[in-house]
Amino acid sequence: MSLFDTHIIVDWSARSKPSPARATKDSIWWCATRNGGSTEPDYARTRHEAIDRLAVILRGDLDDGHRTLVGFDFPFGYPAGVAHDLTGQPSAFALWNWLDERIHDAGDNANNRFEVAQAINRHYPGVGPCWGRPASWPHPGVPTRRSECTNQEAHPPDRRLADHRAQGAKTVWQLAYAGSVGSQVLLGLPALNRLVRDPRLKGQIAIWPFDTGLSVPDLPVVIAEIYPSLLKREVDRRRRSGEILDAAQVRVNAEAFARLDSRCLLAPLFEGEQSLTSEERKTIETEEAWILGLGHESALRDALNSPWLHLRPRQCPGDPGAP
Repeated sequence: MSLFDTHIIVDWSARSKPSPARATKDSIWWCATRNGGSTEPDYARTRHEAIDRLAVILRGDLDDGHRTLVGFDFPFGYPAGVAHDLTGQPSAFALWNWLDERIHDAGDNANNRFEVAQAINRHYPGVGPCWGRPASWPHPGVPTRRSECTNQEAHPPDRRLADHRAQGAKTVWQLAYAGSVGSQVLLGLPALNRLVRDPRLKGQIAIWPFDTGLSVPDLPVVIAEIYPSLLKREVDRRRRSGEILDAAQVRVNAEAFARLDSRCLLAPLFEGEQSLTSEERKTIETEEAWILGLGHESALRDALNSPWLHLRPRQCPGDPGAP
């Protein structure tokens, strides 16, 4: 018995214009597996289109009585202390709402994320912590390079607990250039807020681990942070000839989570890394979030190399709601 019927992995994008009609890299991609069968990766040209189409998929799963795991590939929180600095509350959801009130992300992907980054920087002495502005963009409150940040000792931590442990993870403060994730966060968290509040899904979604703690969620739709590079070598090996890397990442990662779940071995991933202290767990559960699968990479790799176990899709013994 597995925890979920459907496993969806989403590769997000911070493009400021619609992606080309012809599927391309650095755009929004997702892939779903259902009861042991994988779909082909799908593609959306804008963030609004992606959220609406995902809401339709999730509503369909709910109507069918299915449980769905959705993984998004950007950080769900900022380093400890940032939420309180900006909102007065040590709560990731307070920060989500703060961003949601300030980010304007139009249907054609036009957005004001650098204006909001400037507003964040004004909360701290000197220059920064947000950086990575393309030199030609007129937002001088965001430096082009990290070396231009000043008074860094008074700025928040550069990385979250999860970022220190995930090899190659970038800082949330970097907004542009190779591997950056900061812009995806600024535009992604308000988008998740829209998804959670969608009337078609309201009350059916749990955000792990903020709603659930580091434990197995029991709502029918669970949204979690993922990091496709945990399986970088496996993606490289399994990438098809001519396949866009983003498409390969969502396909291979969706299959890994689904295969592990088919063997009734997904639940430990929701508990985080065993070495986490109680204080670290509290920080993760309230402010920073955690990467689903971090600390369990070998289990995901092993699952990819194991056969599907076509078991009845329902919760594993010992988990919430299990028979």
